[in-house]
Amino acid sequence: MALQMGLCSGCRRELQPTSSAVCAGCGRALAPDPLPDGYFCGSCRKGPPPFERLLSGWIYEPPLEEVIHALKFRRLAFLGEHLGRALSHRYRLSLEDIELVVPVPLHWRRHLRRGFNQAEEIARPVATELDLPLVRALRRKYATRPQTSLDRSSRAENVRRAFTTTRTARNRIQGSRILLVDDIVTTRNTLGTATRCLLRSGASSVICLTAGRTPEPDMARVLHR
Repeated sequence: MALQMGLCSGCRRELQPTSSAVCAGCGRALAPDPLPDGYFCGSCRKGPPPFERLLSGWIYEPPLEEVIHALKFRRLAFLGEHLGRALSHRYRLSLEDIELVVPVPLHWRRHLRRGFNQAEEIARPVATELDLPLVRALRRKYATRPQTSLDRSSRAENVRRAFTTTRTARNRIQGSRILLVDDIVTTRNTLGTATRCLLRSGASSVICLTAGRTPEPDMARVLHR
């Protein structure tokens, strides 16, 4: 599938797809070579994440960083369409059992200022490509600080108890296999908190999908080995 994203051909060649040799739980790159299906890193074996899997499209480095900034702050909604379609094509086989697509929400004040939710702009074409309903099943109870402005130890506390499920969506969540979509993942705290909220409301399982993934130090060594 041709991936444009408003980039020239040279910049498109600079996009760094995430490795296929990743932990089946947290999605962290583990090796330069393929791993057995269902392989979990040591951290996930000791303390499994609440979500079933975490899938990401590209490493969050330039030029993807500029693409997502343009989507979020310049309101270039077509970039969400490009990202969502590419993600659904890459991971279609991994998402065959999904029943609902749920975007990670913004707080209503931030949504009002921005005019849209970038996670939903990515989630909508994913839902369309997979022929699944898009459900706004989550609501932010309070406005959290941007995760990028915090150090790693502060991020978990920042989003703790930040989400609740919407009253109108609770019946649809019950027993459903959910795909939770966001633009970027860094420490996994936001996705973990949102996943726990969905599971408490009766979801049978949650798979997380993001366009970008911030490189971890060990990931960078693996990718450039």
